[in-house]
Amino acid sequence: MTETMRAAVYLGPEQIELRSLPIPEPKEGELLVKVRAATTCGTDVKMYRRGHPKFPPPFIFGHEFGGDVVKVGDGVKGFCEGMRVTANVFAECGECFYCKRGQGNICANLVYNFGAFAEYMIIPASIVRGATFEIPAHIPYAHAALLEPLVTVVHGWHKVGIQPGETVAIIGAGGPISLMFMQLVLRAKAGQVIAIGHSSTRLNVAGKLGASHLINAKENDVITTTRELTNGYGADVVIECAGTKSTWETSVDVVRRGGRVLWFGGLPGGTKVEIDAARVHYGEIDLLNMHGGKVNDAREAFDLIVSGAINVAPLLNGELPLEQVELALKKMIAGEVVKMVINPESRESA
Repeated sequence: MTETMRAAVYLGPEQIELRSLPIPEPKEGELLVKVRAATTCGTDVKMYRRGHPKFPPPFIFGHEFGGDVVKVGDGVKGFCEGMRVTANVFAECGECFYCKRGQGNICANLVYNFGAFAEYMIIPASIVRGATFEIPAHIPYAHAALLEPLVTVVHGWHKVGIQPGETVAIIGAGGPISLMFMQLVLRAKAGQVIAIGHSSTRLNVAGKLGASHLINAKENDVITTTRELTNGYGADVVIECAGTKSTWETSVDVVRRGGRVLWFGGLPGGTKVEIDAARVHYGEIDLLNMHGGKVNDAREAFDLIVSGAINVAPLLNGELPLEQVELALKKMIAGEVVKMVINPESRESA
């Protein structure tokens, strides 16, 4: 093993630099993993554009990965060198106020697992214990890397409780989160699935995966079109995946009276959302929020990938080397791709 590694380091909004850094040494309970594939996600895009309130730069970002264990810290059980592994971005401590109330996804002691856009990364001890999984031989590293976003989708899916026959509208359709939600919604035997988005390329992927109707928000009035498709009522359930103020507000107008809205896409701190309080109150509209997922969600998500119940292949639209992480993120921003695979072993330009 060489003493240094290449890593994509975040320096500030829209500033990424490829650096040569020391390969980290695993401490007690930790694993050192050689990254074979890392995938880009919406959180990476947000961090690239505006940073992260919990992580001042510089830091190695990226958190969806599949790789090989190359070194095992003292006290680790169940893992050894040579294992193919993936892991969630965090795991609950199990002891804090929130964990004791079954809310481990908002644990007070979360340790995050960033650093996937590099040749090597450390998996922290708490994540090794609770949310690290051995990848079966038949699952590609890049497919296993999609564990983390699917964990959050599984958590949201349980929270919103889709019932058979319900009409579900997904705002921000065509993005990776929405496409995962759509597959779970269809597994729950929903009726109509209305995909709403801005990118024709991404909406086409939603159509191929089973959406009943595609609404391009650039070309159609979303509220009017959705109500036309639902006999004037609106959707039973709206899942908001775009993470913008306007889509949060639109989701409340798209849902029917007595329906449910899941605000999945996060907004920057301090954002104020304007909704019709009378419509929400007298219409008995449930507004649901969520963050992350729990250890049980992680196990369920991993099983969905391994079993093939969730088809992750359509979400991956090409591969780039570490040198082109920024290009991969810009392709996501432009709506040209759903997700990109970053291959730390490749040094060739795409």
